[in-house]
Amino acid sequence: MSSDAATASLLQAGLAAMQAFFHEGEPALRRALEAFRAAEADVRGSAEPATLTLWLLGMATALRYTRRPEPMEAGLQRARELVNVAARGQGEAAAIPYRTLVESLHRDLADVVPARAGESLAAGLEYSERTVRMARRARRDDWLAAALASRAGLLARAAGDDRRALRRAVTLYEEARRRWPTRDAEGRARVGIGYAAVLLAVGQAGKAELAVRESLAALAVRGDRYHEAAARLVRARALYALDLDEALDEQAAAADAYRMLGCRWELKQAEGTLR
Repeated sequence: MSSDAATASLLQAGLAAMQAFFHEGEPALRRALEAFRAAEADVRGSAEPATLTLWLLGMATALRYTRRPEPMEAGLQRARELVNVAARGQGEAAAIPYRTLVESLHRDLADVVPARAGESLAAGLEYSERTVRMARRARRDDWLAAALASRAGLLARAAGDDRRALRRAVTLYEEARRRWPTRDAEGRARVGIGYAAVLLAVGQAGKAELAVRESLAALAVRGDRYHEAAARLVRARALYALDLDEALDEQAAAADAYRMLGCRWELKQAEGTLR
C-alpha cells in the first residue's frame, strides 16, 4: 500500500471510529484518536488541503469528547487551525461551518474546567458573535442555523440567573430550529437538547419536556446513544420540575447509558442532583 493510500486508510478509520463513538462509546473514541495520531505526520507532510481539513476536523472533534482539560485545549488549537486552513484555501465564508467547533470547545471547557468558565465563555461568545454575522451575510440557512444554535448554547451557559440572556438564548434556538435543514433530523435533534434545557431554565418545563421528547425519538431511530443519554437527562430534569414520578427513572436510564458507553465525566453529571 502506498503512503498516500495508508494515510487515507488511517484517516477514514479515524472518521468512522468517531462516528461509532456516539453508539459504542469510549472504545471507539480511543480507536479514533489512535488512527488520527498515526496519520498526523503524513497528513502534515502532504500538500493536500482537503486531507488536512478532514484530519483537523476529526482530531479536534475526538479531543473534544475526551472531556479532559489538556486534550480539549489541544482540540481547541486544532479547531482554530481548521478555521484558518479553510479560510486560506477557500475564502473566509468557507470557514463558517467550522467556527462552531471552536465555540463548542470553549463551551465544553467551561463545564470541564469550572475555574476558567468565565474566560472560556467570554472567548466563545466573542467568537460566535462574528460567526453569526458572517453566516447572515453568506445567506446560507444551514450555516446560519448552526451558528445561531451555537451562540444560544453559549449564552445559556453564561447567563446564570440573567433572565434576559436566557430569553435571548430561547429566541436564538427557535430561529435556529426554524432554519435547520429538514435533511438533517439528527442535527436538529441534538440542538433540541440545548433548546429544551434553556426552556427549563426560563420555567417552561412542559414545553421543555415536549421538545426533548421529540429529540429523543429522532436520536433513538439513528442509534445516537450518547446524545440520547443527554436528552434523557434533560427530560429527567423537566419531569422533576413538573413533579412527575418518571423523573428518577429517566435519570437512571441516562446514567446507565453513559456507564455502558464508558463516558465517566458525563456519568458523574448524570448521577448528580436533579434541578
